[in-house]
Amino acid sequence: MVIKPGDLISEQIILVQSEAHLLKTVNTEVVQNITAEGYHVIMITINQPSIILSKMYARANIDTSLVFFIDAITNYALGKDEEDNENTLFINNPGDLTEIGIAITKAMTKFENENICIVLDSISTMLIYTSSARITKFIHYLTNKIRLSDINGVLFAAKNGLDPGFMIQLTTFVDEIKEE
Repeated sequence: MVIKPGDLISEQIILVQSEAHLLKTVNTEVVQNITAEGYHVIMITINQPSIILSKMYARANIDTSLVFFIDAITNYALGKDEEDNENTLFINNPGDLTEIGIAITKAMTKFENENICIVLDSISTMLIYTSSARITKFIHYLTNKIRLSDINGVLFAAKNGLDPGFMIQLTTFVDEIKEE
């Protein structure tokens, strides 16, 4: 178990590295443990469509009313625009980090007086759509937004899937690295 109950403390950011084939399972376990503590999860998903994650979470008995999705892959994969709904904001292109940033602000406003944990799945997948330099800037923005908002964050990455130089920069942005 990567993140156990009680692991999250205010302004803490954890990088979770997992074997690529275990990312879905680890994602589900982490979200299950975070929501079990009563946190609202803002899931930025670039790796899996929100509808797939929602079904996985329901099968794992996760209270999906505690999960809000920023889905950056569905519209891109389908080639058409899905309509935003009460628990999902759809981004048109996974490489549009500005649009993702705006969606994060909107989602945070929705849960303003709640315990929030922003989860990003996954940094490794982001590299398909944009350069590591742009992702580094985005992660720096995101981690500072998390800290300044007094909330928590979990970032997923495939183990051994990141360039060593990029990984060194990432480690300066997080408080802890956990491996599964």
